[in-house]
Amino acid sequence: MQKLSKDQKIIRILLVTIVLNIIFFCVAYPETFKPENTTYARDFSAYYIGEWRLLHNPTQVYYGGALPSDYQILPNPQSFKYSPSFLILLAPFSTLNYQNALNAFDILQIALIPALAFFVYKLVKDKSLCLGAITAVIVMIDPLPSLMTNSAGVTLNLGSFAPSYLVGYALVNAHILQTVLLVGALYFGYTKKPWLSALMLAFGILDPRAALLAFPLLLWYNRQKLLQFIVGSAAFIAITNLPFFFYYGIGFSFLKTEVNGNIISQMYPYDWIPLYAVATLTIVEIITAIQHKRKAATLPQQLPETK
Repeated sequence: MQKLSKDQKIIRILLVTIVLNIIFFCVAYPETFKPENTTYARDFSAYYIGEWRLLHNPTQVYYGGALPSDYQILPNPQSFKYSPSFLILLAPFSTLNYQNALNAFDILQIALIPALAFFVYKLVKDKSLCLGAITAVIVMIDPLPSLMTNSAGVTLNLGSFAPSYLVGYALVNAHILQTVLLVGALYFGYTKKPWLSALMLAFGILDPRAALLAFPLLLWYNRQKLLQFIVGSAAFIAITNLPFFFYYGIGFSFLKTEVNGNIISQMYPYDWIPLYAVATLTIVEIITAIQHKRKAATLPQQLPETK
């Protein structure tokens, strides 16, 4: 039997993680036709009601709670808390009724998993097999515990070891999409395409916490074309968000929501998907850079030729 190369092993690991995501999705998909609980609809209800209010009641996009004039989502829609630019991505789903839009969004996320696997492969194929394999598993299926919180502080909950992707598909939460966007931004920076990296980042800031964590690695990967990346990021973020500040003050409402929100208490299992992905890729890049530096230091210095 022919021995597999390092790249072949990484590819096989990624293929297994894609299959696991398909299994997670198949288990979760039937649940998407039910309310999350007796009080609220699933997470996608926040995205749908945010987009609906943008078109019909723009001053209330970030209002926390149901309004009599809202599109009816039973038992109650959740609150929209994401960046204004996310409303641009949600626009196509507003042409569908709520349930069809919810299912289309969930299908879109599982359809993007192979793209995520491609990005991961390109980012880790020059790393050691051990680091590449660990990165692939963490980014693609997030087997790590999610940090749960309470009034006493941060604790670990054994129940949080359940795969966050499964929860993300079941609740139709957008953090899977955000992971694809941020890892894609890292990939395009790595391949010296700063404008595409900046564009992916502009839409990947839908939850700013993970985007801020990714920013140092984005600067590192774009270091050879840093000015283009910084200018591109500023331009794309401005283009996709600034108009909302002039349209019924939606941008200011977002800032107010972020300032008044309790960031720690808002962490759910799916929130950790992009955070763990970006943190893992950053740590692996640091380890690889240190290994290369040590290897270079141990090589004998070339002596100048003498005539």
